Amino acid sequence: CQAHFHQQCVHLSDSLANSMGRRRQNNRKGNKKTSSRGNGEGGGDSNESSSNASTTDLPFAIGTRVEVRSENYRGKSASSLRTGTVAGHWRKQKSDGRIAPYLVLMDDGMALYAHRTEALMETTVPPMEVTYNIGCRVECQLAEGEEISEATKWFPGTIIQAHHNWAISPIDTPPYFVRFDYGRERPFWGPADRIREIQSKDKSGRFPTLRFGVGDRVSCYMDSRWVPGKIVQTWYREDEFQDDHAAPYQVLLDTGGFIYSPMDDDDCIMKSTLPPPELRFELGDKVKCRVEGGWEPGIIANIEVLNGERLYPYGIKMDYNGEFVYAPCDNDMFIRKMLRYKKGDRVECYTEEDGWVLGEVAETEVDDDDDFSHGQIIPYRVRLDNNDELFVESDDDSCIKYSTSPRVSRAEQNSNGFVHVVSRMLINNEEYEEAQEMLQEKIEVMRSKIKNNSSHTDVAKWRVDLSHFLCYMSEVHQASGSLEDMKLALVEAMVLTKLSNDKSKPHRLLDVTSKLATYATLNGDNRNALRYSEEAILLVKETTHGQDSFRLGSLLIETGKLNVACNMRERGLTQMSDGIDILGRLCGSDNKQVVHANEEYDRILCEGERKSDDN
Repeated sequence: CQAHFHQQCVHLSDSLANSMGRRRQNNRKGNKKTSSRGNGEGGGDSNESSSNASTTDLPFAIGTRVEVRSENYRGKSASSLRTGTVAGHWRKQKSDGRIAPYLVLMDDGMALYAHRTEALMETTVPPMEVTYNIGCRVECQLAEGEEISEATKWFPGTIIQAHHNWAISPIDTPPYFVRFDYGRERPFWGPADRIREIQSKDKSGRFPTLRFGVGDRVSCYMDSRWVPGKIVQTWYREDEFQDDHAAPYQVLLDTGGFIYSPMDDDDCIMKSTLPPPELRFELGDKVKCRVEGGWEPGIIANIEVLNGERLYPYGIKMDYNGEFVYAPCDNDMFIRKMLRYKKGDRVECYTEEDGWVLGEVAETEVDDDDDFSHGQIIPYRVRLDNNDELFVESDDDSCIKYSTSPRVSRAEQNSNGFVHVVSRMLINNEEYEEAQEMLQEKIEVMRSKIKNNSSHTDVAKWRVDLSHFLCYMSEVHQASGSLEDMKLALVEAMVLTKLSNDKSKPHRLLDVTSKLATYATLNGDNRNALRYSEEAILLVKETTHGQDSFRLGSLLIETGKLNVACNMRERGLTQMSDGIDILGRLCGSDNKQVVHANEEYDRILCEGERKSDDN
């Protein structure tokens, strides 16, 4: 078996053209998006410019079946109607350089540029259905433009490509590609009544019946070992093959590479019982694809796409033009997950030695130099705050997460904010004893200063610091499950906060009150949890001057649930609704917390209606 490699995700027609070695009508490299079967023109003149093209919405989406009224369509009359499929938007004509709003792929194989929406109307007429499979013996009438009659000659041949989705594929993709017995390979566009199946054999003997089909699991003998994979194409060709030769199979290996099998026998390829590897993405996932212009975003529209004789793991609808490309292989060389963070973002990263550490994203999508990586990438290179570098190999919350903590200089490392950051990281690493020791030392220092100093200004400042440290300590006790110690720390923090008169007092009261509500909830005391939560809502409104905030929305939702639990259902539902509205305005209706809150709201509403029906 011989290895070979693709370079990028492809428009389907280009892949098939390359695999069969046929010539495209447009031979200029780098112009694949504008290659076409014809140079037709629908409708009248247009003064639309390319600058308008990118911003104007069109009523007929790509893939829509339409009827086209054309004044110059293969010499037909002006009143004639022809059917086709919208294949592209805002395409440049090669003949005169004008931009056409629509490129329509006509059912007879012609590409037609439509300059007016009025020249199109939607139709329910389906495209020619592909009913014959690869290897099927057929005969076709090839007299284009002539009326079919009994005297029209039929030419026998063998189907070597069958494109079931040809009508929505890029241009230059026919329903069938036939190798005729007289020695020529050519596309067949239809109509359907000009092709029919026959029972005669392929006299050339070049396309015998194969043991395996597209999608079958096989093992291939390669480099003195058997390697599992999946057949993605039969009768595969490359440009350097002789005209009369095609390899029986093209195989996508489980490791990510492509090979072709030169023979169909057990010494080269045999059936495999090993299960296939799972695909990384699901329908609707947002991804980035490697296309001719670089890496572009898109969305997974199809899984395991079979077009013609070729199987693709994914069909992707691209964001920038709405067209489809096909990933020949499920690895990072062709298709990648959309990363959550960009260069410069502050993050926390998990390491086995130090647990969670702070840093900044220095680089994304780092190429893996490993010869055996098969195009895999490393999502992030992170520069840590201690100036070390870390490569993050998976973009999920178990390895990397967003951080709101700024980079801290050595001079700032004794500040309250830095102490809080360190304590939170120790909590994340489940190093509770270390966190308690650090905070207890700070607390004892503050208590000693307050006790031994008579300066009112200094004591007021130290009380603020002590209340902060006690709140941090309550978080450690909460995480470790020491609820009584959590309560003691919060009660002392509340006393200290009420004694102060600084500008930050409302914010600290809010922080302590919210934590007391959490303590009461964890302790199963819904009444006190509700009391503290209602107080916290008032404090949030005071500190934000009545403006929407994420904290207010979250508090309203949680307080609403408590009111429902305490048999104050109407108030609870009203609070939940207000909280959902606030978070929806701030984060969007598709935010996970908003979606979950809506589900909870609907569940509570349905439970109440069922109880009313029972009564």
